[in-house]
Amino acid sequence: MKIADLGSMNKAAEALLITQPNLSRAIMNLESELNIEIFKRNNKGVIMTEDGKKLYQYSKTILNQMDLIKGMALREDTPILSIASYPLISISRLLCEIYNNHKDKDIKIQLLERRLRHVIETVESGEAELGFLMYNDVQSKEIRYMLRYKHIELNYLGTDTWYVNVGPHSPLFDKEEVDAAELLRYPVVRMPDDYFSNLTFYLSIGGISLTEFKKVEYMSDNAAMLNLLKYTDVFRFGPGISREDFAVHGIKTIPIKNCGVTISVAWIRRKKEILSTSAQEFVQMLEKWVPEAIR
Repeated sequence: MKIADLGSMNKAAEALLITQPNLSRAIMNLESELNIEIFKRNNKGVIMTEDGKKLYQYSKTILNQMDLIKGMALREDTPILSIASYPLISISRLLCEIYNNHKDKDIKIQLLERRLRHVIETVESGEAELGFLMYNDVQSKEIRYMLRYKHIELNYLGTDTWYVNVGPHSPLFDKEEVDAAELLRYPVVRMPDDYFSNLTFYLSIGGISLTEFKKVEYMSDNAAMLNLLKYTDVFRFGPGISREDFAVHGIKTIPIKNCGVTISVAWIRRKKEILSTSAQEFVQMLEKWVPEAIR
């Protein structure tokens, strides 16, 4: 783990307070025991092989679980509802309902906003009890493979599509429907790219490839993205299920003519795990809200 994080055998040896030859020998023994190659050396240090990357993820999960075990005695008895979700304004609103339902009782609520891959990994590690996913057809195969690989259960909620979110400063604000081609002249705001978003690089929206949208503003913060929509002329591709929550902030959700994008909505949990009472309540909210919101 230390070698992978630092990208150098020498730096890792210094951090671990051992000699570099002893560390190299330990890695060679581990590679021999597992019958895999973990690292490749180059003139800049070391890089992980594909097997090494898998071993890193497995090790990370084990160490996270060890931290949770070590911290058990220090934990308070207060129930914790921990949710991992792709950044979506509606999820935080649902958690507000949970809070209001239990504000006279002791409960801690934790929302971990992540990109798709990290939502899955956060649930796998136990940091979150359940996760909320939204993914398109291009991402579906990889998502399902990763969930099977990590022994995570997928619970399908419904199908949505992409719309355009704009604020009052956008020339598109008064439109009832937009053509994807006319969006090309305006900047789009989106999250920075990651593994799963790269899969959608050639996704077509209303006959226009995502690669044709050259004016892009990247925001990793959901609140910053919301303010850009409220106070500038940018637009955002987003699902229809959040239209009412965006409307509260003066953001309009407009259909895209012949959009052609299918968005699957689902929640996930570790297989064979019993959800806490508050998590079950949250799932019931999702199962009620999603079908109504995507009509």
